[in-house]
Amino acid sequence: MKINNIIYKGTLLAASVAMLVSCSDFLDTMPDNRTTMDEPSKIAGLLVTAYPQTSNVLINELMSDNMDYMGPRNSLGDREGDQMFFWEEDKINGNDSPDRIWSRHYNCIEQANQALASIEELGGAKTEELQNTKGEALLLRAYNSFLLVNEFSMAYNSKTSDKDMGIYYSTSPESLTEIQTQTNRGTVASVYEMIAKDIEAGIPLINDNYKVPKYHFNKKAAYAFATRFYLYYEKWDKAKEYADKLLGSNPGAYLRDYRALQAIPLSTSDQAVKIAEAYCNASLDCNLLIQTSVSNAGFALGPWGYYKRYSHTNYLSETECIKSDNIWGGTNTIIWRPFTINQGEANFALKMCIPLEFEVTNQATGTGYRRALNVSFSMGEALLNRAEAEIMLGQNDAACADMTIWMKNYFNTTKTLTPTSVKTFFEGVRYAYDDTDKLVPSMKKHLHPRFTIDKEGSVQEALLQCVLNLRRVETLHQGLRWFDIKRYNIEIPRRLIGSDGKPSKNLDWLKVDDPRQAVQIPQSAHEAGVALNPRNN
Repeated sequence: MKINNIIYKGTLLAASVAMLVSCSDFLDTMPDNRTTMDEPSKIAGLLVTAYPQTSNVLINELMSDNMDYMGPRNSLGDREGDQMFFWEEDKINGNDSPDRIWSRHYNCIEQANQALASIEELGGAKTEELQNTKGEALLLRAYNSFLLVNEFSMAYNSKTSDKDMGIYYSTSPESLTEIQTQTNRGTVASVYEMIAKDIEAGIPLINDNYKVPKYHFNKKAAYAFATRFYLYYEKWDKAKEYADKLLGSNPGAYLRDYRALQAIPLSTSDQAVKIAEAYCNASLDCNLLIQTSVSNAGFALGPWGYYKRYSHTNYLSETECIKSDNIWGGTNTIIWRPFTINQGEANFALKMCIPLEFEVTNQATGTGYRRALNVSFSMGEALLNRAEAEIMLGQNDAACADMTIWMKNYFNTTKTLTPTSVKTFFEGVRYAYDDTDKLVPSMKKHLHPRFTIDKEGSVQEALLQCVLNLRRVETLHQGLRWFDIKRYNIEIPRRLIGSDGKPSKNLDWLKVDDPRQAVQIPQSAHEAGVALNPRNN
């Protein structure tokens, strides 16, 4: 299959790409070498299948406030996209569905557990190679479990997570069927305890014994994972500890070169892919872990006429995200400008950061699977994660220094952030949706985290508003904004965009403590005995 719907600057051609077959048959044919795990190299090779081949990027982006709705008559969408956008139970089970996320991540956990069991059968991790493999397996078990619990459970918090339903934490190489029959989901708190245990056991064993480290849990990627995990775990000191190990004394030297990306021409679909591939280049210091998945994310979040019924619109970008008049300045300060279209059924402002790849399985017909690359961990995100941890630790000057480094790298600005300047700026910004019709947007949202923060208008709240804005830009199109919405319990609407490109009305709201923050357990898992997540009537 060739991608024959090319975007020229100012012109969007209609999508004409044939539908792809499901990836399940392809993934189900992965070699199972468990009966011959008698050599260290074979065990290490098994872990290639423990990296997720399914991505949560698209579903999380659709559920977040990074997307608006162009209306049911817009032809560039489908029923499954509507279900994900409106936080409904997905009954289509496509390649980016909760069903696929659930089953494939548990498959990955199974492979990691098999590797750990095989290491023990060889007498334990007594060599440098086996130690690295054991560390990688432990981190993969933790990482896949972390993705599952954050997708299918409420966000961790110290007040209710000892009661909130978690996910089954598998520690033995049992089959997926056996995993799904486990009726005890545990709690979010118990799952986080197990993840922390695996992270702390795994990181010291990692020695970067890989041919291509950026496609494995190398030491820096492990530190970045630990930083994100402990930030979500509300253990701010641990989040900062691992960020300090990763970032060193000069974090600005390892951030992304946005001027180089801006210099790449963008007038055809091939060039769009090249920009996104440059973003994901494994040789860049800013990229710590790169993953590939069978996914439509690269197609839906790229400049093609696919899934543009749900869109990061120009209006959204101008009022809340990259193109807004924010603390960094105005639109003229952007170094890497988003690619924008507002024509026909398409209205979007996109970063080219998720490459669309294609795996041909039938040369005669040119058909196969869409794949997407994604930078799962980066220096930029880790720097902002440290800034948030510093805010929660009361280290406001350090947080402002980190945010300034990030801001001056992404925007052409001379501003230096201080606690006072941040507070002053956000005092002058109204909260989103405080008008009667709840339609007036803002980059400043009411925060309702289950952990304790200072009152609205305080220095701490302003600093949190700032770091959440910066991270929204940093992680746009990568699905991580959804987890910030969950952690900070932010209310967000489902806005219908009118013919003038502006919101005409709200179709639904994700409210504070809304149970839909936890994606519903797939029907196949429920039928096997896994309890469903609660829903309001």
